[in-house]
Amino acid sequence: MIKHIFLTGSVLYLSGCTVGPDYKTPSQNFSDQWYSESKGITTSKPINTQWWKNFDDPLLNKYIARAAENNKDLKIALANVRSARALRREQSGSFWPAIGATTNAGRSKSIGTSTISTVSNTYDAGFDASWEIDIFGGNRRSYEAANARLGLSQAEYQDVMLSTLSEVARTYYEARGLQKRISITNKNTQLLKATFTVIQDRLNIGETSDFDLTRAQSEYELTRARIPNLSAELKTSIYSLSVLLGQPPETLLEEMKTIRPLPTPPDIVPIGLRSDILRRRPDIRAAERELAASIADIGAETASLFPKFFLTGEIGSKTQLFGDLFSGATGIWSLTSAIQWSLFEGGAIRARIEQKEAKSEAALAQFDKSILEALRDAETALTRYGEELETRKRLAQGVESLKKSATLAKALYSAGEEDYLAVVDAERQLIASEDDLIISETDSITKLIALYTALGGGWQNTRDKNNV
Repeated sequence: MIKHIFLTGSVLYLSGCTVGPDYKTPSQNFSDQWYSESKGITTSKPINTQWWKNFDDPLLNKYIARAAENNKDLKIALANVRSARALRREQSGSFWPAIGATTNAGRSKSIGTSTISTVSNTYDAGFDASWEIDIFGGNRRSYEAANARLGLSQAEYQDVMLSTLSEVARTYYEARGLQKRISITNKNTQLLKATFTVIQDRLNIGETSDFDLTRAQSEYELTRARIPNLSAELKTSIYSLSVLLGQPPETLLEEMKTIRPLPTPPDIVPIGLRSDILRRRPDIRAAERELAASIADIGAETASLFPKFFLTGEIGSKTQLFGDLFSGATGIWSLTSAIQWSLFEGGAIRARIEQKEAKSEAALAQFDKSILEALRDAETALTRYGEELETRKRLAQGVESLKKSATLAKALYSAGEEDYLAVVDAERQLIASEDDLIISETDSITKLIALYTALGGGWQNTRDKNNV
């Protein structure tokens, strides 16, 4: 009997249609040519999605792997993927009949006019099935929406992965830059202290003035005063890095004590074509999946305008003797069909359809916007990286010139041809420029990381591990 229900339902199902619009990915038409000036430092070859390995830093590689495994934002996003997958599986259940089993046993007593009572037993057992025949495709559209939202949650997970790995690398090199700034500030502090001692000795023999001594002392104290704030920034960066790895903030303090140099930016950076962004950027993929889900929602709501068809059936056995319950002679069956149709709801259904259509228009605009923003991000990152390399180069040249200037000013002061003010000015400019150079060296690395992020590289290497 259940077989007959399945057969009848399948015929009706296959003869039905799916109402509502069919989804097609919107086409995009823009140039593959990058417009930002790259100054000969980029190539159209595909990017290395494991870009952090270009820095040749084993400790960074280890931190990247630990973050991909333990970062809490990633765990939240992964749980959302599992939830969306379960919702899709739940929605797929609407394609199949709901089958249940029942058993009952009863005992009754009746008293007739002759005061003779009759006791009887009843036993019944069987299976019942109910199936909504999805003639107009409402359930199929709901499944399409659930499937698209699974893709949305997967893209959101990948977006969190991309931003997390980028943040790990950026924070790591900010910490390395701070270490270098602290190191050069300590070195300059010791040099200024030595200069202060020399001037103090010269004052004792009458070869200089108190004015020169106070100048030297103030320059020493002002330079030394930078160290506490730099040390606090360094600890803050390490705390942030530890949390990114899913660990308590103090975890990496000991491991990060060993100073490592900042890497030199590569001469040539592969950045691929602009159209590659559509394939790599997970935020674009997320917007596209949201659009697909909104289109499917229209169809699911449109199906409410049409009748719903149901088949229900029952097969079982009913008897007064338990031993006869499973004999063929006591078998019973039934098959019924039903139609459910909302004929009048005061325009509520069409209002809900209009609402879904409006949401779909918004999702389309968001999809287009995400592409434009991705292109903007990449062009901006490319421009900033190229300009930072130029800044770094000029600062390096400036520091070399100021080193010579400071050495010359000290020599002229020692020869009595210049006062100490010239030495103070030269040293102040050199110390400030050395600090600016280290900041620029750090920025050139963090802006390169920002470029890789804008290009959408980094999440691809962990997608299979977490079944996303």
